[in-house]
Amino acid sequence: MFFKKRLIICFDLDSTLLNSDKAHIKSYNYALRKLGFPEKKSREIIEHFGKPHYLVGKAITPEHTSWEKIAKLTKIHDDILIKEYWKFSKTLPFVKDIIKRLYNKKYHLYILSNCNIKVIFALLKGAVLNKKYFKKIIGADKVECSKPCPAAILRAEKLEKHKVDFMVGDSIYDIIAANNAKVKSIGVLTGCYTIKQLKKVKPFKIIKNLKTLPGFLEKVVGNKKFY
Repeated sequence: MFFKKRLIICFDLDSTLLNSDKAHIKSYNYALRKLGFPEKKSREIIEHFGKPHYLVGKAITPEHTSWEKIAKLTKIHDDILIKEYWKFSKTLPFVKDIIKRLYNKKYHLYILSNCNIKVIFALLKGAVLNKKYFKKIIGADKVECSKPCPAAILRAEKLEKHKVDFMVGDSIYDIIAANNAKVKSIGVLTGCYTIKQLKKVKPFKIIKNLKTLPGFLEKVVGNKKFY
């Protein structure tokens, strides 16, 4: 028997599909220098990954920095990443194989990121991860609010005219966004968030990396086939 409804899976981008830490760190430190702020150590930037970008900007700039200047920092970060630092992006282990396998199973795959769409495309180019595997890529500039706001998940559901099955992400903000959208979440331990931190926000499942995702999904789907 064939089922019309595909499994719909949304993925976060940074630290879920891609190792883009170096690209973002270099871009943020470039932006800090351009605005006359001191550079930050890598860990001082990484610990804020997963947040909306304006909150990352707020966290790494001096206290009382204006929102206007934070917006400028974010724009400089985006511009230099797109121009130069995209080349430091690469896929995490197993990602290319797993995404291709899920695509070949006719699952509908989405990327939902707190980056804007041009930054997403630049990072995918650096990682050599083909956009064709994803039915839609939704950036922060295409929704009214970033994760943990559920807007990107809700937009995916509107496009599909169906409930999203799973949101996969490395950060607590991915899990909270899924909870807010009443969607099951899968936390993946490939970012800076620990299993203890992820458990606090109650994901449906936690996996070490994407290698085990197909097996888990097959248990959920059973013998259903999609077309």
